[in-house]
Amino acid sequence: MTEKQPDLGDPSLFSSTYVRLAALAVLGLLVSAPFVVHGSDSGLLSMFNAPLMWVDRDASARREFNEFIDLFGAHDMIVVTWQGCEVDDERLRKAANAIEKVQSDRAVSNQERLFNNVFSGKTLLDSLTSMPIDLSRQVALDRLNGVLVGQDDKTSGLVVELTEYGAVQRRETIPLIKQTITNAIGIPEDELIITGPAIDGMAIDDESSRSIQQYSIPSILISLVLCVVCLRSIWLTIPILAVGAWAQGFMLASVYYGGETMNAILIVLPALVFVLAVSVGIHLANYFLEEIDAGEGSNAPRRAIRKATGPCVLAALTTAIGLASLCISDVEPIRQFGFLGAIGVLVCVGLLFLMLPGFMVIWLKVSHGRYTPRTRHHSSGNADGASASDWLSFASVSGWIARYSLVIRTLCITAMIVCGFGLVRLRTTIDVVSLLSEDNRAVKDFHWVEENICPLVPIEVVIYFDRDSNVDPIDRLRIVAAIQNQISQIEVLEGTMSAVTFVPSFPRLTGLGSTIRKTVFLRQIDQSRDDLIESHFLAESERGDAWRISARVKGQAHFDYGQFLDRLQTEVDFVLSKAEEAGYHGISSSSTGVLVLVYRIQKMLLADLFYSFLTALALVAVVMMIALRSIPAGLLAMLPNVFPTLVLFGTMGWFEHAIDIGTVMTASVALGIAVDGTFHFLKWFIQSLNDGESKESAIKIAYERCGGALIQTTIICACGLMIYSFSGFLPVRHFSWILLMMLVAALFGDLVLLPALLAGKLGDLLGNVNPSSSDTTLPPASTELPK
Repeated sequence: MTEKQPDLGDPSLFSSTYVRLAALAVLGLLVSAPFVVHGSDSGLLSMFNAPLMWVDRDASARREFNEFIDLFGAHDMIVVTWQGCEVDDERLRKAANAIEKVQSDRAVSNQERLFNNVFSGKTLLDSLTSMPIDLSRQVALDRLNGVLVGQDDKTSGLVVELTEYGAVQRRETIPLIKQTITNAIGIPEDELIITGPAIDGMAIDDESSRSIQQYSIPSILISLVLCVVCLRSIWLTIPILAVGAWAQGFMLASVYYGGETMNAILIVLPALVFVLAVSVGIHLANYFLEEIDAGEGSNAPRRAIRKATGPCVLAALTTAIGLASLCISDVEPIRQFGFLGAIGVLVCVGLLFLMLPGFMVIWLKVSHGRYTPRTRHHSSGNADGASASDWLSFASVSGWIARYSLVIRTLCITAMIVCGFGLVRLRTTIDVVSLLSEDNRAVKDFHWVEENICPLVPIEVVIYFDRDSNVDPIDRLRIVAAIQNQISQIEVLEGTMSAVTFVPSFPRLTGLGSTIRKTVFLRQIDQSRDDLIESHFLAESERGDAWRISARVKGQAHFDYGQFLDRLQTEVDFVLSKAEEAGYHGISSSSTGVLVLVYRIQKMLLADLFYSFLTALALVAVVMMIALRSIPAGLLAMLPNVFPTLVLFGTMGWFEHAIDIGTVMTASVALGIAVDGTFHFLKWFIQSLNDGESKESAIKIAYERCGGALIQTTIICACGLMIYSFSGFLPVRHFSWILLMMLVAALFGDLVLLPALLAGKLGDLLGNVNPSSSDTTLPPASTELPK
């Protein structure tokens, strides 16, 4: 039989509605491009990462932290040192004086305070060894070990406590600190070792912005080349990549024009939306090329759109549902991610359906006489013009899966169950070491200070003495000292400091002269009260006195935050219970600080992963059941879509691999991506059953119709994402790797597990439902729009 050649040269095609719609869409992209570029650039410039701000202000942990800030004024601290800096280095005093002068100059000119307090190992040592405290040098050094003096009793540095304004304006504050110290002591800025939450936050800002700026264009170019290779047409590639590239800028611009601030979580959103746009575009283009191969000619765009609408719209809807499920999060940036991502997906799909058909029409004109139809197969399963190797590949895979479907189903479901138990072992992390690569200067400085001077992650314990408390000043200090000593027994705590650090040794209150010693000590405490308040270890409030115990934990330490905080509270409660037994009342405590908030955020991230995925799963399952007109069939068809998340996240749980902010969103996203392929495969399987084919033939035809598009989508998106694996910002790097593995696992689920299910009970259920062409949500392949 002579093969039908496509009609590619109808001149009336250029007056097609499709071309006019495409022209309007292109015009819209061009007109919006300057605003998108400006918004995306401004969005990146607004980058500000402060995990403490991610928790709602109404959350109990955030309220306690804000109360602590209000009481003591302490916020982020910055540690500055240099190679060879020792506790007796006179340059420490000069640097501290220079910072204080900057503060006083700002006060004279009525500028906002940037610094709350400035002290160094030298100033603390001098204070402790002089009157009225008058400790011996060694006792003073022992008090400062792990606080601002290293274990060698020599290495030290300078601490600058920032105000809340100074922490927010860190791009002004940090260069000012560096320049001031350099001018005061003559050490070049690049030789200063400087670390602290503000430094880490700025490094995260820079690396996350750099990830987009350096890798987005190479990612687009890689995808462009692969699209041209797979689709064999630049005219079909242009609209797909144009929408994908525009969508990346649109996501960044949406943050800026929405009045929000860009952060480390939102930074992976542009890459995600690009992948989803390419996925939809590839499927749509393949539907068109298949119609051309079938010889439809000028009618190909109409038929392609008709065939693609059902599965593409459902896939976009379910992907948007997966993303929107993140809106239930208690972490603000994740809510933003879910909301903007869902909008981005729907906008991309709408643009592709507006633009791509018009470019299909243009392609028909410019390709006249120069297009060779690809191998095509008829619904009867016979290959017409197919090479033996091509046909053998699809036929052998479908036949092999049908033959061993029970084994495949058993192995896959067993793997899902085993890996599913690993989910309970998942843990999250958002500490600085988990966000930046080891060769980053901020990480190197962080490690150097922790190894040579002191731990850097703060935990704050506040002891409250109510106004009607019957505890006298000396016993208040004794209780604070007892709590400080008790919690210092916890292994991971390596430095504690409180008001007790800055008062003389307790006098002996028995024997001759005890009354005099007590009176002198009380006078010393009373004289030191203003100094203790100024040093932010004592605060007065309407409630009474609040005494601060500041402890430090190594950021490099690996331990269970939850168990540590429980142990901390147990030790504090033990001392308070002893005080209560001694007849004291009106004493209470609270724990706060960066470590507490980090722990709460990590718990929220894990909860978000779990609840958002369950929400998305439930909603997508409902869509699937409605689409297939069968509850059992819809539930079984969800197995391939759950497969990637259960296997990958469960495996990470078993191996105790901590997931970070770049990974936590991929579960719901992967669900949407997997459903995309599932809908396309089911569409062709159901259509073939309607045409009277057996289950085995229907599986083979589904492979032939959409297997290539699924593989192309996976290859293009995976290779486009791979470039981000070189990013110095670890969440972006991890996001690219995890999403890449999710794409491969989703491909396995759609091309191995799903056909195995269709060869069994799921195929029987769909055969019994046997939806007609007039009422099925997944339109049959032969349906054509009226001309």
